[in-house]
Amino acid sequence: MNRTELRFALRLIPFLDSVEDIEDGLVKLRDRRWLVWHPDVMAALFRQDRVLRHPPSRTLSALLGDRSVLWLDGAEHAAYRRTLAPVLRGNRYQALIEEMVERSIAELPSGDPVGLAAWSRKLTLRIIGRIVFGVDDDELLTAFTRWLDCRLGSRVRTLAHRCLTPGATRSDPELDRRLLHRARTAEPPSLAACLPPEDLRDQVVSLLFAGHETTASATAWTVFWIDRTPGLAERLVDDGDLLDATIMESLRLSPPATLAGNRMSEDGMVITPSIYLAHRRAATYPHPHVFDPARTSPPPGAFFPFGGGVRHCPGKDLALTEIRMIVTALLRHRRIRLSIPNPRSPQLRGAAMAPPPSLAMVATCRR
Repeated sequence: MNRTELRFALRLIPFLDSVEDIEDGLVKLRDRRWLVWHPDVMAALFRQDRVLRHPPSRTLSALLGDRSVLWLDGAEHAAYRRTLAPVLRGNRYQALIEEMVERSIAELPSGDPVGLAAWSRKLTLRIIGRIVFGVDDDELLTAFTRWLDCRLGSRVRTLAHRCLTPGATRSDPELDRRLLHRARTAEPPSLAACLPPEDLRDQVVSLLFAGHETTASATAWTVFWIDRTPGLAERLVDDGDLLDATIMESLRLSPPATLAGNRMSEDGMVITPSIYLAHRRAATYPHPHVFDPARTSPPPGAFFPFGGGVRHCPGKDLALTEIRMIVTALLRHRRIRLSIPNPRSPQLRGAAMAPPPSLAMVATCRR
């Protein structure tokens, strides 16, 4: 591993910040591997996505399994997407999301600080847990969270599991057994019933992880930017268009995933799209570090918080529905104030970018 790739692996955000002014929008990480973010390159890459291979993430493949839908290609991947896309539409779950959101807001201690990222992560995991299993099982989801945090809770843990104990990061057999039992016995049949039994473990874990981690981060970042923008919260409650614009601008400036997976050509060239850098390109976005919900629509290839090409997230609509409903309910039922006792860089969980654990939310009842 050369110096550039080592910086990319060990200090991802500082490395990305150090190269964001490169106008060509590409950096060579090592021989036959490139990091890219120029919108023209991204648009062309996504148009050719069907003929490219999609190598698994070294960090996540050991957690999610070799048969995760995130790594499948060709007909297998297309078949899974045909199964998942209609089931993950947000309008199917509005009543469920409302129920879960109201419960989680009611549980917020009035006036006491709560970790914003941890709160949003617990809520979105409850939602996808109900969708996947058909029932509530907070005890099982808590065990899943402990397992995930042990491997992704800090950059040091992530790199240690990736580099020092390769292949040893899958969940323990007991947790696997409990996940599979819950998936197979749900009544009425849930999303898990749509999945092939031979791949069930890997797909269930992938859905639980992908179905809550980035949605939680996107929700927390949206609350963060609303708090940082004076007067915005009061305007959002009854202005759906402004809320949508605020969410999109938060996804631009603080995308919950920094990278959009790997692509590999027939000759072995690996290309890694950078969502983080594409969204902060000064030639595309004037004053790119300024939060501005009034921005005009970007050109093709310049905005892809949910990935692009054939690998764009099939749960995008569900995620946006959750973010809208959570933020709206918070603003209507609570006065929110954020505090950061120990300001730090964003927390990386794999390639996902969450607010730091020190970002605390104080919620008080509206009178």
